Amino acid sequence: MRLAWDLLRAEGPRGLGARLADRFDELRRRSVERTVSPEDLTRAGTPVPVLDVLATPLAPRWGGIPTQLRARLMEEARLRPTALLSPEEGQWTLRTSHGGLRQRARLGPWQPVTDPAESPRAAIGTLLEAVRLVGARLVNVEGVSGWPPGALLALAKGGPKVVISLHDFALFCPRPNLVEEPLFRFCNYSRDADRCRTCLSASWSLPEGFVERWRASGEELLSSADAVVYPSEFLRRQHATLFPGARPRQERVIAPPAPREGGVALSRPAGDTERDGPLHVAFVGAYRPHKGALVFEELLRRFQANRARPLRWSILGSGDPTLLVRARRLGANVVGHYKAGGLTRLLRQERIDIALLLSVWPETFGLTLSECRAAGVPVLAFAHGAIGDRVAAEGGGILVPPDQGAAGVEKLLLGLVSGEVAIPPFRGGEAGPSAFHAASERISLYDALLGEAN
Repeated sequence: MRLAWDLLRAEGPRGLGARLADRFDELRRRSVERTVSPEDLTRAGTPVPVLDVLATPLAPRWGGIPTQLRARLMEEARLRPTALLSPEEGQWTLRTSHGGLRQRARLGPWQPVTDPAESPRAAIGTLLEAVRLVGARLVNVEGVSGWPPGALLALAKGGPKVVISLHDFALFCPRPNLVEEPLFRFCNYSRDADRCRTCLSASWSLPEGFVERWRASGEELLSSADAVVYPSEFLRRQHATLFPGARPRQERVIAPPAPREGGVALSRPAGDTERDGPLHVAFVGAYRPHKGALVFEELLRRFQANRARPLRWSILGSGDPTLLVRARRLGANVVGHYKAGGLTRLLRQERIDIALLLSVWPETFGLTLSECRAAGVPVLAFAHGAIGDRVAAEGGGILVPPDQGAAGVEKLLLGLVSGEVAIPPFRGGEAGPSAFHAASERISLYDALLGEAN
């Protein structure tokens, strides 16, 4: 009840209702699955050659990794049998889809990893049991956050073939977004032992030399895995810099699909509708410090000092209830939570003129950017990471040097209002990769690794 009250205060009835709708959607998805014993799952028939492994539940509220994986697996299931090991309701759950038959079996208890020094021996044992049950010859680890590199290294050195699908910097640091605590700033890939120890000690008590050993295992894992998949050329390039001694056997860049309502959407040109009234600016995505919530709050305070400036503010997304309440008091309209795939529709419905992507760390792809593209809404983003690369290459937005922070964002917004700044048109075609394309790319890689390429 306390959580519901906090969410109601922060996001209002609309946001809370959207959250409940998401939960009911998850229950509906589960209702079409048949719960069986692990032995019955084994007797289902044809082996499944590839086992996907996810360290968090397959639910959008757990972030972008499960969101894009769910969209992709729905397409893969139309093309081949699939198997997924992920936690659900405190249990490791093995799901299979074969010929329209969807089944699941519980394999043992699961708890979120709270300490990077914890041994995941039980989880690795469950993973190997899942491999045996479905007859997998290849394991795709979708996101390494939650798995110590040393544990995955042991997996890669024996048993089935292993594909490591990276989505962040978890091989470089236990804090995978590299946001330095307690300062909430990007650490700029720090290798300073004292600085790293200070940051990590804000959350954990780790032995001396822990991060150095973590990175050494990460570098060895990159060389030991049968393939490494990146969501963007930016992340592949950055890992080559962070781990100069790594020699990956095979690398692929496969962009993840954003969830979409009503199928594939194409971006319409930015600014193709006339604006009537103040410029409507929206923070989009998870409203949390590492995503730029504190930058947005500073922006609101800067503009609050001069109410004559013609701007409207909204927040499209859920996040930290305390920060959302503060933003509401500073004049932002908090729309709150939206269904996965619903951002495109919401941007159009709310008549957003420009979306703010203010992550203080360099994002490795940017599903929210894909949804903004699909809505035809231009973006203002910090010039780093994959989002910076995509906007620079494709247009449809303007970039701010990260070190300029809220002041730089304020300057560009004022330039847009005055007409001194113009947004370059989007030069791309499709708003982002389709789930079918991502699934096809994956299957091509798996077939090549398993010697089944046509």
